[in-house]
Amino acid sequence: MSAEVLIAGDPSHKWWIQAALGYLPDDVLAEEAANLTVIGLGGIGACRLPPQYREREVILISDWVFPPAATSEGDDSGRFCILTILHEIAHAVCRHKSPRLDQLSVEEIQGQEAEADTLATQWFNTHVEESGNKYMLPVSPTKIRDLVERFGPLCSEIETFKRDWHSGKREKT
Repeated sequence: MSAEVLIAGDPSHKWWIQAALGYLPDDVLAEEAANLTVIGLGGIGACRLPPQYREREVILISDWVFPPAATSEGDDSGRFCILTILHEIAHAVCRHKSPRLDQLSVEEIQGQEAEADTLATQWFNTHVEESGNKYMLPVSPTKIRDLVERFGPLCSEIETFKRDWHSGKREKT
């Protein structure tokens, strides 16, 4: 059923996106698959979204969200990636509004974020329970926020590295 989800990105990104889709309940995937596009930007750098993408819920995943090679789903970076994808799919499934374009209040934004965290947590934990894998641990919405706090600074670190690289402050190896 996940074959109906349009997926684009580097091969490792596609693997992680497929892995995250495996955490969705079958009924959610059956209902939403034809309405979802998930794109890992990574090596793509930039892309144009043709009409078949724009007719769906489009989820763009930044490169810094994906874990490095040889990371397992049980590692915090693997869990962060999967939970981030599930969180964004939850926004799509719930048909949440855009905080910026729909000019949502802080309370409305927080409500949508809490709802997406709760749904992502539910999907993740159900999959973990059903898998019987002793190395996979359930999460709480609080753990999701802890992972965001831990991995969120990666984006600004990458920006600093990029700025220094382009300005010549960082020696290219």
